[in-house]
Amino acid sequence: MAAPSPSDVFLAGHDLPTRWQGREHFAILVTGFGQGEGVMAIWAAWRADPQRCDRLTVIAIDPKPQAPQASSDASHPWAIRSASGLASGLASRMAALWPPMTPGWHHLCLDDAPAATCEGPHLSLAPGQHLHLMLGVGEPADLLPSLVASVDAFCLPACRDALGAQTRAARWVSRLNRLAAPGATLCVQAASADVLSALASAHFTVQPPGAGTNSGTVEGQDGALSAAASTCARYVPRFVAPASPGGLWPAAAPAHRHALVIGAGLAGCSATWSMARQGWRVTLLDAAEGPALGASGNPGGLFHSIVHGEDGIHARAHRAAALATWARVHAALARGDLPGQGQGLLRLDARMDEASAQALLARQPWLSEQARWLNQAEAQVLSGLPLPSGGWHFLQAGWLQPGAYAQWLLADAEARAGAALQTQWSCQVTGIQRDEARGLWQALDAQGQVLAEAPSLVLANAWQAQALLDTLPPGQATAPLPMSAVRGQITVLPPVPDASASTRITLPRLPVAGGGYALALPDGRLLCGATTQHHDTHPGVRAADHLHNLRQAERLGAWRGGEKDGERGNSAGEGQGVSPPPIDTQPLDGRVGWRATTPDRLPLIGALPWHADRLSDARHTRREQVRMLPRERHSLDGPTQGGLTQGGLYVLSGLGSRGITWAALAGELLAHWVTGSVCPVEAELRDAMDPARFLARQHRQ
Repeated sequence: MAAPSPSDVFLAGHDLPTRWQGREHFAILVTGFGQGEGVMAIWAAWRADPQRCDRLTVIAIDPKPQAPQASSDASHPWAIRSASGLASGLASRMAALWPPMTPGWHHLCLDDAPAATCEGPHLSLAPGQHLHLMLGVGEPADLLPSLVASVDAFCLPACRDALGAQTRAARWVSRLNRLAAPGATLCVQAASADVLSALASAHFTVQPPGAGTNSGTVEGQDGALSAAASTCARYVPRFVAPASPGGLWPAAAPAHRHALVIGAGLAGCSATWSMARQGWRVTLLDAAEGPALGASGNPGGLFHSIVHGEDGIHARAHRAAALATWARVHAALARGDLPGQGQGLLRLDARMDEASAQALLARQPWLSEQARWLNQAEAQVLSGLPLPSGGWHFLQAGWLQPGAYAQWLLADAEARAGAALQTQWSCQVTGIQRDEARGLWQALDAQGQVLAEAPSLVLANAWQAQALLDTLPPGQATAPLPMSAVRGQITVLPPVPDASASTRITLPRLPVAGGGYALALPDGRLLCGATTQHHDTHPGVRAADHLHNLRQAERLGAWRGGEKDGERGNSAGEGQGVSPPPIDTQPLDGRVGWRATTPDRLPLIGALPWHADRLSDARHTRREQVRMLPRERHSLDGPTQGGLTQGGLYVLSGLGSRGITWAALAGELLAHWVTGSVCPVEAELRDAMDPARFLARQHRQ
C-alpha cells in the first residue's frame, strides 16, 4: 500500500477541505515554503473543491523561499494531484508572480476572480473568490511576532537545521495563541518535549491518534510540510483576552459588513477595491462628477521604493508600498490596460558614489533584488539624458496615470461586488454623525439631510477630512488629524514636432527623479514637476511655477534652457553653443492640486482615536501604547469588550506626494482594520501608520 503524500497528511490532519467548506474566509500558516510544493498542494485542493471557502489566505514563512519549478514528473514526492491529474500549471502561475526576495511580507494573488486567468483545468471561480499567498521572507522567530492575523490552521515542519533549533522554536510556538482563531488546529512534525510543552502553554491540546489527526512517514523537500512523526493539536483556550482598541478585532457579522467611503480619489478607490475584495458592501461618495478629479487627476505620476543605509521604518514602509503597487499594476501596464509603464525608474543620488553604493549593497545583499546602482555614464545611457550624477535604478517601479488607476480599481471593484457597490457623485458631504440607536454612521449634506449611512465610515477625502470630524459632538470627538495641505503644480510640455526641434526637449527612456522628476507621456509630451508650497491656496497655474519645474527638468537633462534661463550647454554635445530663445510659459499646460501631508511623511491609516478630552474621563492607563488607545470603534458589547464588531470610524489619508506609491498598500491596510483580514505589513509598520501614533507620542513625553 502506497504511503500517504505529505499533502494528504496535511489536509487530513486539519480536517480539510471540510473545515473551509461553506466559509467566507480561511487562513493557513505554514512555517516553511521550499519551492512552494506544499502551498500548491493546498491551492490544488482548494480549486478542486466545489464547496471551497470564498477567500483562502495561505501565510508561508521561509528564510530563503525558492521560486517554484514546473515539473511533469508524476513520481516527484510533491506531485500535486487533483481530479484532473497533475496540476503543473500552478507552478508556472506562481513563478510568473514571484516577487523580489526582500525581507518582510510579499503578496501574491494566485487566483483572483473576476480577472483570474490561471491556466490548467479547474472549477470556475465565482465573483469574490480568491486565493492569496502572503509570503514572509525571514525566520519565523522574527516574523511571527510581527504578524497580525487570525489563523485557522498551523503547519510547523520539523526543525533539523542545528542543535537547539527545537528549543528556539519553542519560544515562538508558545505564543501562537495570539494568532489562533477559535477552533484552530495545528500540525507539527518531529516535535520535541520542548515544543510539546510550548504547545500546552499556548493552549493547544494534543489530539490522540484517530481523533481527527493523522501521521505519516513521507519526507518532503527542505522540510516544507514534511509529514514525519506528525503531531496534531487543537486550540482550546482557557481564557481569551478582549481585543485591544487598536488591535485586530473579530470579523463583523454579515449584517454589519457595510462601509461608507467619503472621497473617490486614489485613496478612496483603493479602499473600496480592497474592501469589496473582502466581500463587503461599499457606498462611495464624492463631490465631483466622477472618480479621481482632484489631486489624483494629473496625467502621470511615479511609484518607486527608496534606499536607506539604516533600512528603518520609512525605508521598509516605502518598499512595502512600492512592491504592493508594482504587484497590482505591472501586468495591467504590460497589457496596456493602464497608461504608464512598470519597467523601472531611475532616481538620482549625487551624494552616493560607486564605493559607497557597493558598501551598502554588501550590507544589504537583498537590495539588489529591487535596485541596482548606476554610475553617471551608465545612468545617462539608460535614460538617454545628460544626467548630472549616478543613481539607483529601481526595478519594480515606473509611472502611471493616477486617474486611470483609480477608475480601473473602481471598475474591478464593481465587477466583484455588483450591486453591493454603490457610488454617489456630485455629493457634497458637509457633516458626519453616528446614529447610536441604530449603530450607523451617517454622511450629511448642508441641510443636515442624510446622504448615506453604514455601520463603518472611512474618510478618504485627504486634508478635508478634518472639517468633517469637527462636526462630531463631544461624545464622539476624535483626536485632530496632524495634516496640512501642500500645493503642487506640474508642467506639461507639448510634443516635439520633429527631430530638428529636439534641441530643447529630450524625452527620457524611463522616468527620472531626484530634485524633481521628468517622464515621457504616451502622446510624446514631457511631464515635469512638481512644486511644493506650504500655506499656499492659489488655485491657478502660475508662470513662476512653470519656470521652477523647467529648471528642475533642465538639471535632469530633459529640457534645455537658454542662457537667460540657466546658461547650461548641452552636455551631450547636441546643439552645443546654441542658445534657444527663452521659452514662453503661456502655452504650457499645467495643473494644480493639494496633497495631504503629515509631519512624519507617513500616511494615516486606521481607526480614529478618541479626543484627549474623552481620554481624561476614561479609565485608561496605557495611553503611551498606540494599540491601547481607545478608538471610535463599536461592538455589540462595547468598544473594548470583544464581542461582534458593529462598526467604526476610520481614516485613509496623508499620502502626500507619493499617492500612487502608497495607494495599493494603504487600501489593503485599511481593509485589514475594517474587515479583520490579515494585516499586509509587520505590526511595527502598522503602528507607524496608525492615526493614533501622534497621541501616543504625546503621552510618552
